[in-house]
Amino acid sequence: MKKFRLLLLDANIVIEISRHGLWDQMIAQCEVHLARTVVDEAHFYVDAKGEQQPIDLTRHINTNAIAIFDLALSELDALRAQFDPVYFEKLDPGETESLAYLLKQTDECQICSADKIVYRVLGNLHRGEQGVSLEEVLGQIGLGRKLSREFTRTYREEWTKKGFQEGLGGMGMRSKT
Repeated sequence: MKKFRLLLLDANIVIEISRHGLWDQMIAQCEVHLARTVVDEAHFYVDAKGEQQPIDLTRHINTNAIAIFDLALSELDALRAQFDPVYFEKLDPGETESLAYLLKQTDECQICSADKIVYRVLGNLHRGEQGVSLEEVLGQIGLGRKLSREFTRTYREEWTKKGFQEGLGGMGMRSKT
């Protein structure tokens, strides 16, 4: 089975994987890269009893099973500068750092998110194929689960298409004048 290469995850995905107790299986099947800001954002999940459970990725990080990256502020600003303020204001710091990292990679790389703005940005940049839903990832590695809508392929496709259409209409990107 092909291992997902350079799979970048946002905080919502980290939380959902933790909720399902799938980290060991995920890192066995995927080359996972996380922005430091994502690690800093994902502190806990709420279990079936409504209780907060801590998320501790230290073991996976310390053994290099999960690769952590940090980007310079100038790299994040360069990504933000491409978009109208109304568009990029919807990106949280982890998403911004993950997208900036993704866009500078030369290797095959995908980003897994549950936030529509990530898929809209990819669609707008004509890079929709670099988005992947948690549903798709889990299905391809044999860990399929019933997930909320924001984690599905349908959701990813809907918002990628919306971003593509916005880009065609001149929305989202700053004019190059």
